[in-house]
Amino acid sequence: MGFKSFITKQALRMKGVSSLQADKIAKQLDENPEVLNTLKSLESNKEVKELFEKITKEIEEKKKSGMAEQYAAILVMKKYQSEVMKYKDELMPLMSLMQK
Repeated sequence: MGFKSFITKQALRMKGVSSLQADKIAKQLDENPEVLNTLKSLESNKEVKELFEKITKEIEEKKKSGMAEQYAAILVMKKYQSEVMKYKDELMPLMSLMQK
C-alpha cells in the first residue's frame, strides 16, 4: 500500500466511511487515477455540493433524534431522489466507486 492510498483510506474513515468501503475506494482510485479528476470537478459544482450538504444535515438531524443511520439515509435520499437524479451524469463516477 502506497502512502497516497493510506492517506485516502484514513481520510475516508475519518468521514465515517467503513474500513472495507474505504479500502475498496482507495484501490479503485489507485487503479483509475482519472476518476480523481472527475471527482474534483464534481466538488466544484456548487449545486451538487449544496444538495449533498443539505442531505448530510438532514441525515444528522434524524440520527440525533434517535433514528438509525441507515434508515435516516434511506428516508432522506428518497426525499431528494428527483434532485439527485438531475445530477446523475456528474455523480456516476462516484457511484461506480461505491459499488465496486
